[in-house]
Amino acid sequence: MADMTSASVTLYVEVLDAQAMWDHAHNAYALAHLDHKIHDEAQPTRLASELLAEFVSLCGTREQPDIGDCLRMIFDPGESPPGILIEDSSAKVEGPRS
Repeated sequence: MADMTSASVTLYVEVLDAQAMWDHAHNAYALAHLDHKIHDEAQPTRLASELLAEFVSLCGTREQPDIGDCLRMIFDPGESPPGILIEDSSAKVEGPRS
């Protein structure tokens, strides 16, 4: 095994449309979880409702998104890529810019 190397990756972003960001984060969340859910043919909307409720508990509503949690959902892939161990991630919201 090769020697391990520690590194840090920092992204600075400007959120131009919080609802579009929320939509993207929700889509990423739903796609990542679909393989682990059982679809009930008798209630086709049940899965969508369940995923939405889980996502809202993590990232807030579309009207009032938790910007930091949505950004983590978008940029932290959850499962570490091959050869990498993601130890932690964080997102700090600095507030509106004028």
